[in-house]
Amino acid sequence: MLMTLVILVLCTALPVLGVAHIAESRRRGRAEREALESERRFRQLAESSFDMIVRFEPRTQQRTYISPAVRRLYGYEPDEAMKLSAAEIIHPEDLPNVREALYRLEHADHEPITYRGRRKDGSYIWVEASLTRSTNPETGTPEVVSVVRDVSEHVRYEAALRQAKEQADAASRAKSEFLGTMSHELRTPLNAIIGFTEIMKEGVMGPLDNPHYRSYIADIHFSSTHLLNLINEILDVTKAEAGKLEVQEQVFDLRDVIEAVVRISGPPIDKAGVTVGIDLPPDLPRLQADEGKTRQVFFNLVSNAVKFTPAGGRIDISARFDRERGLAVTVADTGIGIAPEDLNRVLEPFVQVDSSLSRRHQGTGLGLPAVKGIMELHRGTIELQSTLGRGTRATITFPPDRAVLEPALTRPQPAV
Repeated sequence: MLMTLVILVLCTALPVLGVAHIAESRRRGRAEREALESERRFRQLAESSFDMIVRFEPRTQQRTYISPAVRRLYGYEPDEAMKLSAAEIIHPEDLPNVREALYRLEHADHEPITYRGRRKDGSYIWVEASLTRSTNPETGTPEVVSVVRDVSEHVRYEAALRQAKEQADAASRAKSEFLGTMSHELRTPLNAIIGFTEIMKEGVMGPLDNPHYRSYIADIHFSSTHLLNLINEILDVTKAEAGKLEVQEQVFDLRDVIEAVVRISGPPIDKAGVTVGIDLPPDLPRLQADEGKTRQVFFNLVSNAVKFTPAGGRIDISARFDRERGLAVTVADTGIGIAPEDLNRVLEPFVQVDSSLSRRHQGTGLGLPAVKGIMELHRGTIELQSTLGRGTRATITFPPDRAVLEPALTRPQPAV
């Protein structure tokens, strides 16, 4: 009875097992055909590719395929290259980096790696290899597909670019050092000339009887002072470019600095026929900064405003303090203005905006760049707003932490 039952079960199951076996065979056959077709397409693409394509086992680095592009890249036939080890192809100094890239590839994707490859004639070329993890369609084992291309021209271009940059940097440093040295050399005799002319102007050693001599001495003093200011601008810009501009901080009253600058600039202001007004709030905080360099900032801004404001124009100096934005001072003029496309250019060294008025007042083009360098040294900013034919507003802003929140003494503000 039991035997009869077993026979009946087998007879029932055999057709089902036969159908399943046929389905599995068909599935395997279809998968094999797809794998072969994929392999055929891969080889077709690889053999027509300009880049060399290599497939190899990641641990042993045993190659399973090298595309014909190896002839152009390395000068070997594919069957010759298949017999070579990695050490025979890759430059000894670059081999550790390639091995490290393969190790990292086992855990994550990796960026293309650049190394030197040895050609059959013994010469080396720079190549870039893009590595991808894959599976061998024939064996199903893990493999790495490497797409290798010649990047020698790109590497040479980058090397030339780096060399050019290094040469330009060296030339810039040499220029800055030369200008800095010359500035120091020129300042010494100029200070002597200014000092002696001041003595003669004041009549310390006795009066000068001829009024023409007194006029000449005033001209010599003014010209020497102007030349010294130009030299100081050059020195400040070259130091800023070399990163050697230093801050000697102290706390001072900004009002005193601004009034002193306007007072010293009195002769050129009178000669230009312009009016200067100072409007500073009585509770303006004191400033923690380099007093000498801050004075230079305002001297440059006022000089620029005077230079580019026609006779009958006006220059206004105002200030405000905001606990979040900082301490800002604006020098506004009614001069010729700056074109929108030139607003950034005038902050670059040695740039002079072309205009008839500027040609009558030659300069180094370093005033505003020097202001920018000094303000950046104080973590501050300079902002220019201008309209052609209507004037310019130059606003410098010191950061809030440079304001000493102790109100300065309230004093009457003169109309200059």
